[in-house]
Amino acid sequence: MIQIFTTQLSGKMKAIKEKHEEVIEDCSRMIAQSVVSGHSIFLFAVGEMKSVIPQFIDGSDGFTNVNIIETSKDLPTIEDQDTIFIFSPSSHNEAALEMAHALTAVNQAFIAIIGATDKDHADGGLHSLTDLTIQLQTSPMVPTDEGSRVGTPTALLALYVFHCLHLTTVDILTEYECR
Repeated sequence: MIQIFTTQLSGKMKAIKEKHEEVIEDCSRMIAQSVVSGHSIFLFAVGEMKSVIPQFIDGSDGFTNVNIIETSKDLPTIEDQDTIFIFSPSSHNEAALEMAHALTAVNQAFIAIIGATDKDHADGGLHSLTDLTIQLQTSPMVPTDEGSRVGTPTALLALYVFHCLHLTTVDILTEYECR
């Protein structure tokens, strides 16, 4: 089972890189702009996607000036050069949609990292409220003897995206410093 999981996980990471490379670069430019201007990175995460928060804040590859948004009712003052992320396990997660609607109501752009797009509700989800979306397309990957599947790496793939964002941002900041 571990070999199947590892092979499938590798394939998912490769697909994210290939499908979202430009979006990752655009997101990293926003992060770099926030870092250079001394502005904030705001995170809102739901469920298992909260695993990215410690990496952003305390990880050896973390960012500075990172703030957590707990609920859409407690939106902080957000400035144009701030970067806002919504990490959601699905495109129709109620809390994530509530946050997205609160941000769009104040005309604030955000980046959405989505675990799975709900096939039953392809329209109107989180992905339709922002131009910068990375969809992880997670689902159980390893077949069991009973015919079901297990091993859904939502948090693991979200952390992979974090590292892609961090590495690309470091690249952009290095280029900026060389000018």
